[in-house]
Order: sequence, then structure tokens, then C-alpha cells
Amino acid sequence: MNTYKLYILSIMLLGILSARAQSSIDEVLKSVENNNKSLQANVKMTDAQKLESQTGKFLANPTFEWEQMWGNRNNPGSEYSFTVKQSLDFPNTYANKNKIAALKSGTFDLQFAAYRQQLLLTAKQTCIEIVYLRKQKVLLDERLSNAESMFTLYQKRLASGDANQLELNKIQLELLNAQNQSRLNQAALNAALEQLQNLNGGNPIPFQNTEYPTGESLIDFEQLQADFIAADPNLKGLAEEQEIAKREVKLNRSLSLPKFDVGYKRSASSGNVASNGFVVGVSIPLFENKNTVKKAKAQAEFATASLEDNRLNLRTSLQQLYHQAEALQISREDYAKVLEQQRNVELLNKALNAGQLSVIDYFVELTTFYDSQQSYLDVEKEYHNILAQLYQYKL
Repeated sequence: MNTYKLYILSIMLLGILSARAQSSIDEVLKSVENNNKSLQANVKMTDAQKLESQTGKFLANPTFEWEQMWGNRNNPGSEYSFTVKQSLDFPNTYANKNKIAALKSGTFDLQFAAYRQQLLLTAKQTCIEIVYLRKQKVLLDERLSNAESMFTLYQKRLASGDANQLELNKIQLELLNAQNQSRLNQAALNAALEQLQNLNGGNPIPFQNTEYPTGESLIDFEQLQADFIAADPNLKGLAEEQEIAKREVKLNRSLSLPKFDVGYKRSASSGNVASNGFVVGVSIPLFENKNTVKKAKAQAEFATASLEDNRLNLRTSLQQLYHQAEALQISREDYAKVLEQQRNVELLNKALNAGQLSVIDYFVELTTFYDSQQSYLDVEKEYHNILAQLYQYKL
């Protein structure tokens, strides 16, 4: 069995053995959603923002007044009056305030949804990075094992006079490079696992996967784009902000109308019968609300333009990602086909030992083989990363 097939078989075997005691990426995302500290804090902040959005929709506070007047020598009596008043806007003002409060509450929910989605995308891409590094580790372990075997062999051949020092030096450099790449891979894998644990609120998470998510493939672009735009919380939030801005125009128009004060008043003086009556007042907004309607209209126009601009940018971004995914999908399939036909390490070793290849030619072929394997792993990882972005609306 050649080395390439052993490489593929080892990956498959690791996937089968680990599947029994591992968490799938979906399970990892559920755990992150439950345990992430930043997400928990964001829930509390969203609740506070929603409560704050409800504070401006109620009636103004009532006013209570007490007035006491005393006489003098010529008029020793005293007088007092008690007044309670309530300020009122036009009825449609309160309807607009209630609608704006509800829209703002929905906007905060959508902001939280966008934050949650981005966090889960980060967690998913971290899982993809871990799978990539584990696949890379299999390749690097094979390279390191081969370099160690070749170095041991050529040490013996040098001692017997069947090889020279230059050949041994080249193999020793290959061994050093393989050892270095293996150490870097392990460090990167440890860092990715730590990042995943941090995303999980610092709690350990049993993620041992060696395969990428299954069942994800490119669908028709028009369908993907329509689904993404319909579900995107950022666009939904901007649409809510547009509606809020339109309501603000109506609200400011109603606030430009007169306000009324209604209430009750009781007056009395010493020695006289008390009198009771109603109090009615009106406040004409001649100066206070100047230009507020114009400002609200300008903000509404900005909200509309911002929504359209973001929708256009999203369409463009999705199209670019989709084209990248198509290109990577083709490259991945091409690499898989070609690598099956390439001369593998085992054949190269036999040719070198039989004298059919010089050490220089051997390392040229070996480097090409490993570079191609690494390129395949890079293409495969990038493909799944882009798929994760294209389907993030499902998170």
C-alpha cells in the first residue's frame, strides 16, 4: 500500500475512532451559545436597552402646586390655593411613541442576533481551523517519520561508505525542517483549541473532529442570496431603523402641535367659603421645536440610503464569496484527482535507494509532493471557511 493511500486511510480511521466520543460542530456551537461570557453580557445589555426604549412613551409627570398668602395689619386674613395639573400632547403623539418604542425594542433584538451570529461564525471557523491543523498534522507526521527513517538510513550508508556527507547534510536539513513544521503545527493547534475553550466561556469542550462539516455544498446563487438577505439580522435592523426614522418624522410633527394642561384648582381664604374649579392651559411651540421635522426627514432619508447601500454591499460580497467558493471547489477536486496519480514518497524512497534518483532530484520531487499536499489542505480549508460565511444566516 503506498504512502498516499496510507495518508488517506489514517485520516479516515481517525475520523471513525473519534466520532464516538466527540462533539460535532453543531454541538460545539450550542455549547458556545450557552457558555460564552460575552454573549451572556450582551443579553443583559439588550434587556437594559429594551427597558430604556420604553421610558419615553408615557405621560409627563403631573404637577402639584400649593400657594399660601398671609395678610397684614390692615388685612389680617390669609388665602391659599391648591392646583393639580396634567400636561397632554395630541393623541397621535402617544401612538407614535408607542410604535417607536416597539420598533427600538425589535432593533435591539436584531443587534443581539447579529452579534450572536458573528460569534457562532467565529466558533465554527475555529473548529474548521482545528480540523485543518489536525489534517496537516497527519501529513507533517508522515513527513517527519520519513525524514527520520532516511536520516538513520543515510547515517548507516555514510558509515559504510555508500553515501557522502553532502547527501547526509541535505537529509538532515529535511529532518530539521520537518521537525520545525511539526512544532509550529502543534503550537497552532494548541492555540486554536485554547481559543475554542475561551469562546466556550473557559470551559473544556470535547472536540476531536478530523473531518469538515458534511452536507454543506454550494446551492444556486440566486436562492442563496435570497435566503441570506431575507434572514440577515443586520439588514433587518437597518429596515427597523428606517421605519423608526419615518415614525420620528410623524412624532415631531405631532410635537409641533400645541400642548394642553388640564387640572383642578381649589382656592379659599379665612372667613370665606372655598371655591373649586378646572384649570385649562395651552402651550404653543413657537420656538422649542423649530427645525425638528426637517431634521427628522433628513435622518429618514439617511436611514433609507443606508439600508439600500448595505443591501447592495451585501449582494456584492455574497457574489464575490460565491465565485471564490466555485473556484476553490474546482481546485479542490482537481488536486484530489492529480494527487492520486502522483509519485508518492514510498516510490521516491525506492528510486533513491536504487540509485535511480540523485539526492537533489529526490528532494525536488519530495518538496513538490509535500507542497502539493499542503496546497490541497489550504484549498480545502479555505473552501469550508467560505461556505461557513455563505451559510452563516443559518446559525
